[in-house]
Amino acid sequence: MNYRAVLSAAIQTAGLYAAALIIPVAGQILALFAPVPLIVVFVRTGRPEGAAALFASVLLSGLLGGWRAAAVFFFSFGLMALGTAEGMRRNMKPERTVLLGGLLPMAVIALLLFFYFIRAGKNPITEVEVYLRGSIAEAAKFYTSMGMTEMAAYVNAVSDAFIHYLVRLIPGITLATSVMQAACCYGLARAVIVRKPEAAPVLNRQPFASWHAPDAWVWGLIAALALIVVPQETARLAGWNFAIILAVVYLAQGAAIVEHYLLKAHLKPFTRGLILALILAMPSIVFVIALGIVDVWADVRKVRGPFSQA
Repeated sequence: MNYRAVLSAAIQTAGLYAAALIIPVAGQILALFAPVPLIVVFVRTGRPEGAAALFASVLLSGLLGGWRAAAVFFFSFGLMALGTAEGMRRNMKPERTVLLGGLLPMAVIALLLFFYFIRAGKNPITEVEVYLRGSIAEAAKFYTSMGMTEMAAYVNAVSDAFIHYLVRLIPGITLATSVMQAACCYGLARAVIVRKPEAAPVLNRQPFASWHAPDAWVWGLIAALALIVVPQETARLAGWNFAIILAVVYLAQGAAIVEHYLLKAHLKPFTRGLILALILAMPSIVFVIALGIVDVWADVRKVRGPFSQA
């Protein structure tokens, strides 16, 4: 066993995860990439080393933040790293690898919560609504005690209708966020791994700039949009949840198109990354999603071929 790789990956992973507890805002962003060192060691050195690095990371997280921090790490970042790495080792297509990495932790967490609420005899929707209302009340009380009356009034203005719909859109928002995080971790880990191609000969070599989702997936988006206009609230909410998830897919496809043209402009990787980050951080993100959807029919990059098949 490559103990050096195991120790290095565990320290890097635990360090990134601990950054969320130490550094405000920036640390939380860094923590999102905690699965990357684990993915790299899983793919480069093998499953035994990857499993050992994952166990060591959980142990270090527990020593730094307690057993709750260790549990959160394992069931979120640890399982994400495991799913993504396994997809890469099996040479699965990028979209399937990302979905495996993003959905595996959510499926396990949902299963655990399901059994918890069944045993407790509680309605999860009601419990989340009560928790959110309590958090809003506590925030308003805090701002009032600090003399920030305008901020307290702004927090108190959050309506029951907003909470009602927010809670029911949590599945789509949570899944979309997890898949987006898995996609970012996959891309960064892949960029590290391909620097030594001999270390991962089975890795899928398709560049991001030529990637697109299977064309048949657009029918899922069309069905989701159709559900949104149905009068029944349950159907509308289901449509919104599916639309949120698929919006992330076509955001990635639109970003790949932008990357394609940035490459044609012969820009450096740092410059391309900065431009992409700026585009995705502004309202232009809507245009990127639309571009990804239009590409299903327009084939802007003329890349339809073997990868277009589901």
